[in-house]
Amino acid sequence: MKYLVIFISFFCSLVQAQEALEVEYEEVSIPRIIGKDGKEEKLEPEFLQALSTPKNYLLQIKENVSVYTKLEKVNNSQNKSSVQMFGIIPYNVSIDFNKNEMKREWLIEHKRMIVSDTISTHLKYELTQEKSTYLGFDVKQAVVKYDNNNKSIIWYAPSLPKRFGPKEFINLPGLVLKVESIRNGIIDPSYSLKATSVTTKDHLEFKKLFKAKEISKAEFEKLKADYNQQSLNENQGVDKN
Repeated sequence: MKYLVIFISFFCSLVQAQEALEVEYEEVSIPRIIGKDGKEEKLEPEFLQALSTPKNYLLQIKENVSVYTKLEKVNNSQNKSSVQMFGIIPYNVSIDFNKNEMKREWLIEHKRMIVSDTISTHLKYELTQEKSTYLGFDVKQAVVKYDNNNKSIIWYAPSLPKRFGPKEFINLPGLVLKVESIRNGIIDPSYSLKATSVTTKDHLEFKKLFKAKEISKAEFEKLKADYNQQSLNENQGVDKN
């Protein structure tokens, strides 16, 4: 009987480990622009409206591997406002915990590249005793404090694959389903990231990152520094010749 219990326990763990999931998220991200006087500048109404439109993402998970990609959905509304971003822009990311490997798409102006690195996050989590439910799952709370006035409240589901989540919200003891920004003690509408569905998949085919040259993090940091210096020189009217 002892061996039977061990076998059943192992079988259940194996099934859970191999379960494939797709999680859809909606993100609203409105940057804060601080002027030279140190005060926050107001955004133009059309620009603010375009930024307030949620962006859709898909997180695919299977066998300790995930791919997080942006979903391009057709906007049928009469408001055709859109925002074009320039500079150094991050895009989709893949994570392989089996290999401790993270690959992220980046765009510096119009030049594409894949940056390969070990798995890491700059976030420092404080796990709390707060509990709730979200999308029918029991969730627990983690907090990331940026300063005395700003923090992120993160809700993760321990019953779903651990360590996975959208963007940099990884390495928690459960799947991250919801992130809200808190400023001065209240929910800040300028940033939110919320799962809208969690679907179990019998067959999952990962979305692929775009084709580009793969470089190391050190090489990317050098390219980024060169780009920032070039932009600074151009803004200051420096003649490099």
